Amino acid sequence: MMNQIHTIKEKLTELKNLDKQYAIFGADKHKYRLNATLSNKKVQQIERDHHITLTDEFKCILTQLGNGGAGCGYGFEPLRLDHVHPPYMGTPQLLRNCDSPEEIDLDMFDLDEISGYIKLFDYGCGMDTCLIVNGQEQGDLIFFDCDGRFEKLRGETIFNLYETWLDENISILRRVQTKLSEMTLQEIIDSEWELKNFKIQDLILSLINAKLLQGAYSGNQKQQYLETQYNKWKNKKEKSSNNWWSF
Repeated sequence: MMNQIHTIKEKLTELKNLDKQYAIFGADKHKYRLNATLSNKKVQQIERDHHITLTDEFKCILTQLGNGGAGCGYGFEPLRLDHVHPPYMGTPQLLRNCDSPEEIDLDMFDLDEISGYIKLFDYGCGMDTCLIVNGQEQGDLIFFDCDGRFEKLRGETIFNLYETWLDENISILRRVQTKLSEMTLQEIIDSEWELKNFKIQDLILSLINAKLLQGAYSGNQKQQYLETQYNKWKNKKEKSSNNWWSF
């Protein structure tokens, strides 16, 4: 597990260096920072006092990575214990009124009936990934939202979810970074729109370390601002290159 913690920290540093202006969803909240860790003694006390069992993976994250901070969605949630009781009733019982409990759909369960969990990642709009720490299926991961969608995340781990988030965003930013040296601005935008990367304008601004626009702006205003910042960045880059060759 320590190797995974080390890998996550390295990838988090790379993502922060790429996303200079926090264009990735949720990054403007956590800014790629991790909260302080908890001691092993503190974690053991929490388990004992609240009669819950934390997985070795989760305890490793709390004691070696951080008690919340940078992560999927709006970030890795600090440890909160307001939903650990009563115990989780078990997925079959929770979804007892569903014809197809393996499919995510609306109104599949009563939100008030789900408990015995700790929230890990908040994706906004009431969408949460959580760890069961009390009751049936302790140690498993679940996803649900406020509209009654539910999914048991079979075969998943917290490390896998965390690294997938890191890998996907690093890959996108690396791809756009490469295009910045090989394509025109409009070619980059067009090619990324074809890939359904609708945040491409903000990602370009972040990669060239130009402030993102805040507030309501028209599409033309955003494009004009991007072109201005891109040209400044390109001219500065070319000037720096020419100065190097002059020595």
